[in-house]
Amino acid sequence: MRAGLTLSVAAARWATHFYARHFWLVFGLSMIPTAQRFVAVRYGDQLPAAVDIGGEIVTGLSRLLLVYVVLRLVSREPDLSGLTPGQRWRCLTAGIDARVRAFWTQFLVLAVAFVLLDVLPNTAVAVLVPDGRQELVTSVLVSVKNPTVIAFTILWMVGIGRILIVDGRRAGAVGEPATV
Repeated sequence: MRAGLTLSVAAARWATHFYARHFWLVFGLSMIPTAQRFVAVRYGDQLPAAVDIGGEIVTGLSRLLLVYVVLRLVSREPDLSGLTPGQRWRCLTAGIDARVRAFWTQFLVLAVAFVLLDVLPNTAVAVLVPDGRQELVTSVLVSVKNPTVIAFTILWMVGIGRILIVDGRRAGAVGEPATV
C-alpha cells in the first residue's frame, strides 16, 4: 500500500508541475467542457436534445484532445523522447510488472478521490442548498471541477503511466543500457 501511495504522490507532484508549465493549454482545453457543463446543467431543460447531445460530444472530444496533447508533450520529455511508441509500451508493461500492487492501488486512490471530490460535494449541494438554487450551485460546481479536478485527474493518470514507463526503462525493458 505504501508503494502505491508513493506512486500516487509522485504522479500528483508531476501532474502539478506539468499543469503549471502548460497552464494555458490545459486550462484552455478544460474551458470547453466547463462552458458546456455550465450551460447543460443550468439551462438543460430549455435546450433541444440535439444541442445537449452535441455538447456532450464536444466535451468528450475536448477531453480526448487534452489526453492526446498531454501524451504528445510527455513523449518529448527527456526521459521518454528517445523511445518509440513500441518501446514506451514495453517500458510501461515492465514498469507495471515491477510494481503490480502499486499500480492496482491507483484505482483505490482514484475511487477515494472520486468520493471526496465528486460524491461528497454533490451530496452537500443536494442536502444543504435550497431546491431553487441547486441548479445554479451545481452548474458552478461542475464548472469549477472541469479545469481543476477533472484536468488534474487526467494529468495524474498520465503521470502514473509516465513514472511506470521511466521505471521500466531503468529496468532495461528497452534492451539498451539505462541512461536515465
